[in-house]
Amino acid sequence: MQDRVKKSVEAPSRKVVRAVPIGWGKSELTQFLEIAEQQTLASFVILPRWVQALELIDANLTTNAPTYFHELDAPRQTAAKLFIRAFGTYRAACRLALSGQVFEATVLTRSVIESGVYAWACGHSQEHRDAWNARADGDAQRSEAKRKFSWSGLTTLLKAVAPNLAERVAALYQETIDNGAHPNVEGVLLSSEVNPISEDRYSVSPLFIHGDEAVLLVILALIRAMELVYGLLELTIGDRLRILGVDRRVDEERRFVIKLIEDFERDATP
Repeated sequence: MQDRVKKSVEAPSRKVVRAVPIGWGKSELTQFLEIAEQQTLASFVILPRWVQALELIDANLTTNAPTYFHELDAPRQTAAKLFIRAFGTYRAACRLALSGQVFEATVLTRSVIESGVYAWACGHSQEHRDAWNARADGDAQRSEAKRKFSWSGLTTLLKAVAPNLAERVAALYQETIDNGAHPNVEGVLLSSEVNPISEDRYSVSPLFIHGDEAVLLVILALIRAMELVYGLLELTIGDRLRILGVDRRVDEERRFVIKLIEDFERDATP
């Protein structure tokens, strides 16, 4: 099994004793899962401020979702369910990103964007909401839902309401695809290693786990995706978010992230 593991790090720690099932770590798969967990802890130590940014987003959106959607009117219930799906996928993407599974995290980042746009469309348009809710009723309804929820159609719908947001959604969505959210040359190259072994023979090995530089890049994409989801959420239940003061907390989160990016770009400048 080919893995890229970060250098060991030292940090203040606490000892946790846990029972491990018999057989755990005996197979290639469970060894990989163990390495992925160790990588997550390493990312927590090496990239503490970036992890803090992920935690802020989670606290502002995922953790407080039950409050945002409490006693919601019927037309926005479908949107709420899809936004919650985006928040759940965000947590899964965080898990993969911090463990170094950047290719797989990119796939989920795309899913976060899709769920957010679907959610907004269902909150904005009765036709889209009806098509979504009737999707499982038969072949005709499934075909209609596919037509309504074509990506080009959704981005056109969003552009008519929020052109700047629609442009940013389209750009990041395409970026995730280019980085492997759909199988393509660039994305596959990120997750494999090719070594020549003779003039016309090669060895191809998978790269399951990447180091902290790649982790940081996928974290940045995930943060941008959730910023877009918040914009879509604001279009849908902006009145509630303002009453609850979420807009102020998100502004604080944005300032924190902007400072992180500025520091990152400054440190990266020769």
